[in-house]
Amino acid sequence: MGDILQEAVLKEIQSSKVKRIKTRPLLDVIKKESLSPIGDFDLPKRLLEILQALEKEKRLQMPKGKKAFDKISKLPDYITALKPEEDAAMEQKKSNLYNLRNLTAWEPRHMIAFAPRLKKETELELAKKINHYLLNRKSDAKKIPHRERALQIFGDEKALDGHTRKGLFGGRITLEDLDCFYCPEPLPFQSPSPDKALLSGKPLLVVENANTYWSCCQANGTLSTFAAVVYGKGFRIAVNESANDGLEQIRADLKASEILYFGDLDPTGIAIPVGINATREKNNLPPLRPALSLYKALLEKNLTTAYDGSQSKHHNPMDARQWLGDELAGIYLEKTENLRWPQEGLTAEDIHKALT
Repeated sequence: MGDILQEAVLKEIQSSKVKRIKTRPLLDVIKKESLSPIGDFDLPKRLLEILQALEKEKRLQMPKGKKAFDKISKLPDYITALKPEEDAAMEQKKSNLYNLRNLTAWEPRHMIAFAPRLKKETELELAKKINHYLLNRKSDAKKIPHRERALQIFGDEKALDGHTRKGLFGGRITLEDLDCFYCPEPLPFQSPSPDKALLSGKPLLVVENANTYWSCCQANGTLSTFAAVVYGKGFRIAVNESANDGLEQIRADLKASEILYFGDLDPTGIAIPVGINATREKNNLPPLRPALSLYKALLEKNLTTAYDGSQSKHHNPMDARQWLGDELAGIYLEKTENLRWPQEGLTAEDIHKALT
């Protein structure tokens, strides 16, 4: 039984997050783990024997001074846990941090100003890899996409994905410093003319589904209402900042005036542009606007279908009114509990008519 109680006390000591541990709670451990009852008079004596045995094994240290011991039970008020493995690991960590900070030849233009003051080992390891690149970079280094550079520097092509806007270390290291540039996710789009001068100032139209994308391209090829029709691929733009950046790149390249959106009329279909706009607002980008002429045509044609599954988690009348306006939202909200309007309800001919 002695071994069982000693193991229980040792386990309690080793599980403590602090090294200085009060002794009294250890009495409860013995009482709980003992296979046979131990009297209150014998409990302190039994615990003292266990503590003395563990001290010989260098698992703990009892206080030096007599004032730290109870005069009656002879138990110390506290013990200090000895964790040689943890202590060694901590000393090694301190040594690693010191070496990284002070024994690294930091690049003078960018790194020396902040790298020696970094506190976390992970930050220092990251800084060391950047430092190696900056020290060894060619003076005429060509700029390449950020994931290509990330793979070269860090051995991980995604290492810079979270730093494309603000850089690393609070902006102290930018993509430009690493001779790379942010390469957003491209989105398929089709313009009615190769002459960008004819497209400048016209809006973009983003559509959610492939069939409607084709029909809109057909109509726009004749009318040239939009600078381009962009294929949004459902939820992808809503949840993917890179896709949002790709959309913005198209807008800038074609000098489009704004970005319109057309999708299904159901709770999920409205949640998509609302989600896109939340992302765009966070990134200080102008919001999408609804292609109201197409939504109106979709409601007027009224080719509805029942739901395959519940969309109640996305149903938000306020979002519908904000997105569609009161008039169209009123028609939509009257029936949306049971019916939905797929965007495929409009053919190329319908779209052509709605845009003229």
